[in-house]
Amino acid sequence: MEKKDLCKKIKDSINTLNQTELEEIFKMIYKTNNNYSKNINGININISNLDDNTLIEIDNYINFCKKTHNEITKYENICNSYIDVINKEKEEVSNENNEPLIKNKQKISSYMKFYLLKKKFTKNLNIPMNKIDRYLTHEEYLI
Repeated sequence: MEKKDLCKKIKDSINTLNQTELEEIFKMIYKTNNNYSKNINGININISNLDDNTLIEIDNYINFCKKTHNEITKYENICNSYIDVINKEKEEVSNENNEPLIKNKQKISSYMKFYLLKKKFTKNLNIPMNKIDRYLTHEEYLI
């Protein structure tokens, strides 16, 4: 990909990132000793002056962030569908018993929903401590 096209892609994609992700991009630029300016409006970076390796690193990070956002959205939708099924079953049980249904919805962040869903569906292994070396595996990530 040509440098001009890569800079345009980064410029267009940077608006979808949150504050923490933007800070990580700045850390990438800072550690490579590239030039930037700082004023009351924030930090300004001319991305066309960055070297090719830094641009590729930033582009890879942005792609990673997009994939992560998509995975979180997907798991949030799965979690919401489970919540809907559970609430529907509770309504049916409540209607059968003629009990009033009290809805107490709390706002839960998508990261917390993902964590709770993962925790709920992971299997607990009961392995004796002397045999644990044979059963250790790495954790699979969403990427």
